[in-house]
Amino acid sequence: MNNNTLNREAIAEPCGKKTANNKKPNANNMGVDRLSLTLKRQVQLKRFPLIAKVTFCRQRSDLVALLKAMTSSTSDMPARLKAYLVKENLWDEMNNAITSHGQQVVETGLFNTSERNLYHIWFTDNDPLLGTRPILMQRDSSSEAPKYQVWKKGRDAVNSEFVQQTRLKLVVMEEEYKDRKNTELQKTQLIMAAMQPEVICSPDKSANLEMQWTITPEISQIHLTGELDIRQFSGKNHSSQPESIDLTLVEDEQHLPSLMDSVATALSGNWNNSTKRLSTTLEQVEGFASAVSNFRIGNFNCKAFETDYGNFTSVQAAHIPIQPQDQDDAENWHRFWLDSFYRMSYRSPSDANRQQGKWLDSPALASFELPLKQPQSLIAEINREQQPEAYWHIAAVADLSPNNSNKLHMPFSLIGGDEFDIYKLVSKLTDRDVIEHVIYSDRYVHTAKQYLNLSTLARACSDANGLLLTLKPQNGKPTRIPENWERNYIDKNSDNHGRYWIFIGTRGTYCWECTSGLDFIKNENGWVTVDGFPTFTPKAKHELPGYLQQHLNDLTTEENY
Repeated sequence: MNNNTLNREAIAEPCGKKTANNKKPNANNMGVDRLSLTLKRQVQLKRFPLIAKVTFCRQRSDLVALLKAMTSSTSDMPARLKAYLVKENLWDEMNNAITSHGQQVVETGLFNTSERNLYHIWFTDNDPLLGTRPILMQRDSSSEAPKYQVWKKGRDAVNSEFVQQTRLKLVVMEEEYKDRKNTELQKTQLIMAAMQPEVICSPDKSANLEMQWTITPEISQIHLTGELDIRQFSGKNHSSQPESIDLTLVEDEQHLPSLMDSVATALSGNWNNSTKRLSTTLEQVEGFASAVSNFRIGNFNCKAFETDYGNFTSVQAAHIPIQPQDQDDAENWHRFWLDSFYRMSYRSPSDANRQQGKWLDSPALASFELPLKQPQSLIAEINREQQPEAYWHIAAVADLSPNNSNKLHMPFSLIGGDEFDIYKLVSKLTDRDVIEHVIYSDRYVHTAKQYLNLSTLARACSDANGLLLTLKPQNGKPTRIPENWERNYIDKNSDNHGRYWIFIGTRGTYCWECTSGLDFIKNENGWVTVDGFPTFTPKAKHELPGYLQQHLNDLTTEENY
């Protein structure tokens, strides 16, 4: 007889739209701010009568006590008990010592016991996740010869999908004696170590259980609930009665990457298994509360969810780590965050830089080049009509820096569109000193335009030796550097967001922080102008980041030497 084919119910309901909420995860989410998925669907099962040899792992405290007694003193042990331990390969008679198998029994308290019988077993019916797995089994205690239709036997049974060779948990209905004449069924959960079928009969019943699958990076748990019929063997007329099932299975396989691929598809993104983050666009995540700020989607629900492990009626994903899809998208995220940050209220310059630097230092942005943006440069990017709150809060900060101050130790700004003269700028920054060393620190000096502008700075400093401090480019070869210049690579740290111009002259050292990178120098057809509103702020040596102070000390030491 051919095996019945699984009649799967088509699920046509599409994924639901994303929902933005701040609900806290329930207990099934395995901890706060921890990625977790909860998937639900029904699992189809069939009940098969079969003759098989089954091995269970049972608790045997008596064997544990016996082995411990043998280890302490073998001379006082009765010969019959010692012979039994030897027979079960728990005691090595030749070496008079416990075997490795016996030691395992002592440590776990479990001992494998085998039996052969006619059973009625509920199996999952070729489930995409569980396969053909026993869920509930019951011994046939009928006094009459069984009348079942044989489906597989001999080699067909031995090579069937019903063979079990790994340990798994299931529900077992066992008869226990109440007295000499009466027994009652007891439901227990046991570990099956192996099952070898000899005769498999055609299925005589089918049913469904509810499955809730909860998975995190650390654990995968499958919870099955519902009712399955068990056989009643008293009297001549066999009957059935429902038995409630509440079984939790712990899986060892790594299913999360494949499931996150399905979640990423629903969010029009890609799961990056190396960074353990979902790469997606700003458009897909801006509707989720605080997603861009925290690089995490708090809660995502979807119906009719398709995976490699079957179709689920629903999935709830909590605390999904996210990151921008590419460099252009990362810049969109940055603008979105800045708008949200400044829209809330006025921010002091120090607080704004600190909070922006903290956001830029997130591991989610490690692969992207995003400079720290100052209010002077943001004014040109913010639309006053569409983003009025953010615009005026940024403008309030930008107005704190006086434009074109003639004093050396006062901040000053260059005006976008004005003609630019690098020699006049360097003269102003150094109080017309003769420059011997220049340090330029900027995370991103990688493009041809940035090299050209760095060369312009080098020419303005005549024969001074230069040092460029920058990140190693993510892709491609690094740009050239001017003659008499060296380049040292720095790592992304919270203290190197800024762009620093440092000059060591014959009369002193001049340290400045600029709000813009070298791209503010705009050269078109030989006409050099200012792009944006770069602001230069003087810094004392002790105000510089530690890595710059160290480079200054090294240069000073070399000069003195």
